[in-house]
Amino acid sequence: MLYDFDWSSLIKDLNLNDGDPKTPNKQFYSNVDGRFNDIINKWISAGYDKSDSVEWINYYPETHFPLRVINHFENWSNTKCARAWVSRIRPGKMAPLHQDIDDNIEQYLSKGQLVRFSVFISEPAPGAVFILNDQVYHMQPKGKVLQWNDYLDWHAGINAGFEDKFMFNFIGIKND
Repeated sequence: MLYDFDWSSLIKDLNLNDGDPKTPNKQFYSNVDGRFNDIINKWISAGYDKSDSVEWINYYPETHFPLRVINHFENWSNTKCARAWVSRIRPGKMAPLHQDIDDNIEQYLSKGQLVRFSVFISEPAPGAVFILNDQVYHMQPKGKVLQWNDYLDWHAGINAGFEDKFMFNFIGIKND
């Protein structure tokens, strides 16, 4: 399915120097209860902790882009936003196979059933790849929406191309 929105303006309006970079060498989660241990151990075992190709940059509503983007998607998806962000992967970078484990997931789950979406918001570009479970997505049209089977599905993003790869990520609480 396609979601019609002015993604080009959103990307243009992002201050690309002002995002929140994620790398295996930067603490970006609290891991107080060890919920990230499995993924951390898999990444270390694979050598990702020593690779400078692992990097993605997140942009958040109200901090980096207007809340109207979230409101519009909530209306379209008939959900209430639990968490949303735009992710950017620069050429030559990747986000290895992982699950998005969130320190606040119990809070979200207490509000209802979760549904996860990812939207391709860049123009289709050679080398921009998204993997979700056993499916590989490449050269997807801008605005194509993937509704995940489970918000904890394994996924990865790779940019073997020449242009930044952007995706809109949304975890919502289903409306009754």
